Amino acid sequence: MKNKGKIIVLIIGALIFGYMVYSFGVDNIFRNLERIGWYAFPIVGIWAVVYVCNAVAWRFIINKPEIPFLNILSVTISGYAINYMTPLFHLGGEPYRVFALKDALGTHKAVSVTISYVMLHFLSSFLIWIAALFVILIYIPMTAVLFSFVLISFAVFLFVIYLFLQGYKHGITKKFASFFIKLPLLNKYGGEVEKKEAILTEIDGHIKELYRERKAGFLFANFFEVLSRIAATFEYYFILKAVGYQPTIVEAFIINAGLGLIANMFFVVPFELGVKEGGLYAIMGFLKYTPSIGIFIGIVCRLRELFWILIGLVLIMFTGGRRNNNLKGVIYDESNIV
Repeated sequence: MKNKGKIIVLIIGALIFGYMVYSFGVDNIFRNLERIGWYAFPIVGIWAVVYVCNAVAWRFIINKPEIPFLNILSVTISGYAINYMTPLFHLGGEPYRVFALKDALGTHKAVSVTISYVMLHFLSSFLIWIAALFVILIYIPMTAVLFSFVLISFAVFLFVIYLFLQGYKHGITKKFASFFIKLPLLNKYGGEVEKKEAILTEIDGHIKELYRERKAGFLFANFFEVLSRIAATFEYYFILKAVGYQPTIVEAFIINAGLGLIANMFFVVPFELGVKEGGLYAIMGFLKYTPSIGIFIGIVCRLRELFWILIGLVLIMFTGGRRNNNLKGVIYDESNIV
């Protein structure tokens, strides 16, 4: 990634980060840190495990042993940091991933592995939500309404998983492009899309290759991405322990899965303002906790996000490195990160 691009990303990120800290309030940050005490370390630290699992999953997709794992981990953390700062859709980190890896992989391959990982990330969400439905069936007393909701959700989630697998099997970029140019305001770009058909075909080819020819890599990538979701469960476990509750891992898992579902349902809300806190309020009431504790959990999650945003921005500074001719264009410098 070129220095000019790094500086632009870093300046924008620093401004957004400063605004987020200002909005949250420095006094509020220290007051809540004091309340959770030493539990701040496992709450923040568990996300190091999450990001390592994310990076391992992405490495199986990239399938480029020449790129050191620390490089992929760095881009993973920075990409998620940018996602946290993106007001809508939380996909701002994806262009950064492409820019960070395009010199090593080529632009089209960088795009394909980024799209593949985004698909895998969403696929793991649905797998976790299906697992959560089974947990709810076992753990929560069923009413007719709740049972009906679980069955309908199970059918919907299975159908979406089927669609994702079809996307991996047959490619997705050409289909998305064809769909968008049929929309009223975008149909004028049909000619431009046709000119890019060869590029879209190449990107789809890389996506299909993962599912069709590297099935083991696809399964391992899914395993580590799901594992990252399970690891994130412990954040809620530690937060509840910090304020004197005695939660179970099952309860923490339901909180994690439930909040993920709610956040994705309201993805258009800028920075998920109120969505996370409101969702946690509802979930904690569902689990028979004091609902208002959900507000505090949301605040602590925001603090954790701020910490990892800062780490991600710092890592952007180390993005780059000299080109090693022996690796035929792959950026490899153990003293730098990608």
